Amino acid sequence: MRLLKNPALAAGLVLFIGAQLVPVETRNPVADPSQTVYAFDPMRENVRAMFARSCTQCHSDETRWPWYSHVAPFSWIVAHDVNAGRRELNFSEWGKYRQEKREEKLTAICEQVTNGDMPESKYAFVHRNSRLSAPEREAICNWTESARGEVRPK
Repeated sequence: MRLLKNPALAAGLVLFIGAQLVPVETRNPVADPSQTVYAFDPMRENVRAMFARSCTQCHSDETRWPWYSHVAPFSWIVAHDVNAGRRELNFSEWGKYRQEKREEKLTAICEQVTNGDMPESKYAFVHRNSRLSAPEREAICNWTESARGEVRPK
């Protein structure tokens, strides 16, 4: 009952409950396996595991939405970040990119993991196992170099 006597707490509770009524889309589009990065540019299993751990939550149509992605205001942040990540680079739609765009993305992947820009710090803060070690960053860059040499239009 103390909550009802404190107007700030009561207002906060009402806002929190009201925020839950704002819908957020957390369904994944259907991914075509023949268009994924794995179909076009195969990678070693260890690199694929790094992608699954550190990249594909935001950069694919195979996002596993955690429990907090259904609770506002966190749902808004997670949905925004996933949508922005997919717009920038979507490993599920890799085959739809022109050859030049794939090559640009491969270069950017290496640069961003090397610089520590990816995975994003707020994601890595919550998902500590998504952080990449120096040898893992090197393995990803080795894959991007190899894939740039093998990228062919299909």
